[in-house]
Amino acid sequence: MLAIVALLGACGSVETGSVRPAEAEVFAAASSTLVPLPDGRLVLEMDARLIAIAPGDPTSEPIVIGPATDVGEVHAVVPTQGAVLVLASGGTFLLRGEAWVPTDLGMAFDGPIVDAVRLPSPTGIGLGDLWVATATSLYRIVDDEAQELALDEDLSDVELAIAPRPEGPALWVKLPDRVLEVWRDRSGVVRTARLGLETAPSAIGGSAAPTGGSTTGWLVIDGGLFSIGADRVLVDRGVRVDRLLTSPLADEVWALGPDGPRLFADGARLEVEGAALPDDAPVALAADGSLFVSDGAAVRRVSPRRQVTVGGAPDGSLLVRPQVFPVAAEGSPLIEAQIDGAAVELLTEPLRVELDPAELGEGSHTLEIRVTYDDGTLPVLERRTFEVVTNATWADDIQPIYDTYCGQCHGPEGPANTRLDAPGDWQEIFEVVVANVEDGRMPLNNDPLTQREIAIIQAWEVGGFAQ
Repeated sequence: MLAIVALLGACGSVETGSVRPAEAEVFAAASSTLVPLPDGRLVLEMDARLIAIAPGDPTSEPIVIGPATDVGEVHAVVPTQGAVLVLASGGTFLLRGEAWVPTDLGMAFDGPIVDAVRLPSPTGIGLGDLWVATATSLYRIVDDEAQELALDEDLSDVELAIAPRPEGPALWVKLPDRVLEVWRDRSGVVRTARLGLETAPSAIGGSAAPTGGSTTGWLVIDGGLFSIGADRVLVDRGVRVDRLLTSPLADEVWALGPDGPRLFADGARLEVEGAALPDDAPVALAADGSLFVSDGAAVRRVSPRRQVTVGGAPDGSLLVRPQVFPVAAEGSPLIEAQIDGAAVELLTEPLRVELDPAELGEGSHTLEIRVTYDDGTLPVLERRTFEVVTNATWADDIQPIYDTYCGQCHGPEGPANTRLDAPGDWQEIFEVVVANVEDGRMPLNNDPLTQREIAIIQAWEVGGFAQ
C-alpha cells in the first residue's frame, strides 16, 4: 500500500493563502456544454448547435461546429499535429483552424467513447499515447491505429487520468473497486498494476507538470482530497471535496466542497474569495487554470490570474533569427523578464522582449516573463524554453527532411518539374520553399512540416548553406 502523509500535524503545515479571482462574462447565454480547447477557445452550445468562441477576444466571430446532437457529450480534447482532436460520444472530430471534420478514428472502437486522455511520452518529446475507453474496452492509439487492451470489466462509469510513476507518466483507470495503473516501462513494454489503496476513490484526476517537475495524481477518498507525486506517497491535502476539477493541461487544481472552493496552485492551498460557484452549475477547467461557469443566463470565466498574452516563438522552438516576444497585459502590473536567470531589458511602445540568437549562443535557453498584480490574483509566469541553432548542414539536417517529405515528387524519378535533391536546387528557390512549407501548400499528400523542421531549414540559410 502507498504510505499516507498528512499535510497538517506531525509533518508540518502546508503553505496556505487566499486568492481573489478575476471574473468576466464571456458569453451572454447559459450553456450545458463547456469544453475548453488547448488553444484558449471554448466550445459551448447555442440553439442546439455547438460553437467555438475566443473568450479573450470579444471582436472574434463564433465558429459554428455543427448540431450538438451529432457530437454528443465531449469527453476529451487533445492536441495533435497542427489541430485539436475532439473525442465525443458521437464520434471523433478534428478541429483545425475554423474547419470541423469528422474522422474515421471512432470507427475502430466497439461503442461510444466514455472517456479519453493523452498520456505524455516518457521523454517529453512528441505527442505521447492517446488512450480511449468505451463501455467495454480500453484502447491505445498508435500511429492512428487502435490497439485494444484486454480488460474483463464494465467500463461504463470509467474515469481516465494522468499520474506519475518513477518510469514516467502513467494512465490511471478508475474502476468501481480499484484504480488500475497502465504505463510503458523503460523498454517500451505496456505494463499494468493495481494502485495500492485501502479504499477505492470516488473520483480521480491529474494535473500538468510544472516546469522542472512531474505530473500529480489526485484522488477523492472518503470525501477527502489526496495527491500522489513522483515519490509515490499518498498525501492528505486537508480538504473535504464534493467536486474535483483537474486538467492534464493545467497546473491548477480546483476542489469544490462544503467549506467553499479551494485552489491548489503555485505549491499552495488557497482559499478562494468572492467567487460564486453553484454546486449544480456546469463547470469546466481551462488550460490556464481558469474556470468556465454556466449559471443563470450567461457563461463567465473565473480566473485566478489576470489575462496576459506573450507572443513570439512557442515553447520548445528553434530560434535561428532575432525574435520579438510581445507582451499584452491589462492595467499597469509589475513586469519582470529574465533570460537564463539574468535580467533582460523590457522594451516599451509596444511592450516586448527582443532576443538575438547570435548574442545568446548555441544551445538551450529559457525566457521567463513574470507579471504581478496587486488585486489579489496570482502572478502570471510565462516561460519559453528554446534552442538556438545556426550550424545546420545539408547532410545532417536538410537531406533527411528532403527524404521524408520531398523526394517522392521532387527527386530524379518524381513527377514535379522542380528538383530538390541537391543543395543548389534549394538555394535557387529558397524563399519559395520556405513560404510553401510555412503556408502548408507543401508537401502535397503528406503531413505538414513541424515548426522545428521549418526552423531547421531557416537555420541552414543563416549558417550559409553548409554542406
